[in-house]
Amino acid sequence: MKKRKPLVLTNEVATPSNFAWFKKNIVIVPVVAAIIAGSFTSIKYVLNLTDTVYANRDRLDGFSMNMDQSEKDITDLRNRLSRGEATWDMAENIFQQLANDVRDMAYDIKDLSR
Repeated sequence: MKKRKPLVLTNEVATPSNFAWFKKNIVIVPVVAAIIAGSFTSIKYVLNLTDTVYANRDRLDGFSMNMDQSEKDITDLRNRLSRGEATWDMAENIFQQLANDVRDMAYDIKDLSR
C-alpha cells in the first residue's frame, strides 16, 4: 500500500490558479471591460466636444470681426448717402434760385421792351 502524507494543519490558503480565478469571476470581466470601454468612449467624446467648442469659438470670433467691419462699411455708406442727399438738396435750391433769377430777368426785359 501507499503511504499517505500526514495531514498538517496550517493557516495558509492555497492560491488558486489564474484559470480558476477567471472561471470564478467570469461575470466581472465583461463588466470591467465595459466600464473601461465606456470610460474611453466618454473621454473621447468630451475631447471631441471640447475641440468643437474651440473651433466654433474661433469661427464666432471671425464672424464678429467681419460684422465689425460690415458695421463700419455701413456707417461709411450712410455718411456718403447723407452727403449725397445734402448735395442734391443744395443743387435743387441753387436751381430754384437760378430759375427765379431768370424769371425775374424775363420780367425786367419785358418791362424794358415796353
